[in-house]
Formats: sequence, C-alpha cells, structure tokens
Amino acid sequence: MRELGWMSAFVRGFLAQELSTSGIAARHRQMIRQIWTANGMGERYYKILAPPVTYAKFEIRVTEFVCVAAAEGWVRFSLPASPLGADDAAYQMEIDDDERFIAELASIFAADESDIRR
Repeated sequence: MRELGWMSAFVRGFLAQELSTSGIAARHRQMIRQIWTANGMGERYYKILAPPVTYAKFEIRVTEFVCVAAAEGWVRFSLPASPLGADDAAYQMEIDDDERFIAELASIFAADESDIRR
C-alpha cells in the first residue's frame, strides 16, 4: 500500500468533513429535551404515566414525540434571541391542545404495556 502524500491527505480530510454531519440537529434535539424536562416536568410525566421503560428511554421517545408535534405545529418552542444573560424562563414549550398532548403521550407507551401483559 502506498503512503499518502500531504496533498492527498489534505484532500481526503477536506472531503471527509464535507460528508460528515454537523451535529446541529442533535444539539437541537438536546435543547428541546432540556426545555420539556425543565423544572422536573420530565420526572412528573414519567411518574404519572409510569411507563415500562427506563427514564432515559422515556426521555428519548418523548423528545421524538415533541419534535413531531412541533413539526405539525401544535407544539411550539420559545427561545430568547441570544443566550447571553437569558433567564431559564425564556426557554418555553407552548402546547396548543393540552388534552391531545397528554392523550398522545400516554398512547406512546400503551403498546409497551400491552406487550408486557402478554
């Protein structure tokens, strides 16, 4: 096998960066997770629903659900224009239909419960 020259290594490294994902979407999901779990809300939902999964798996699935709801437009997130000096209260999740939110949240884990009972 032939050793790469500096120019080949540079081009290969540059192209690899072009093909890799930036991680911005993952950070976006992380921020959404932090907003919906703020002030102990994640733990409260977990205790009320008592799903047959760990809290970590619960967070992942609910974060995905909240992202879908946001894409559909019935859940919105409010963010400050800049994080500098922003209070935690400036980051909020607004739900247009609370009953729908709770019903769909419960339905996510209803299938898991029926699988356990079998």
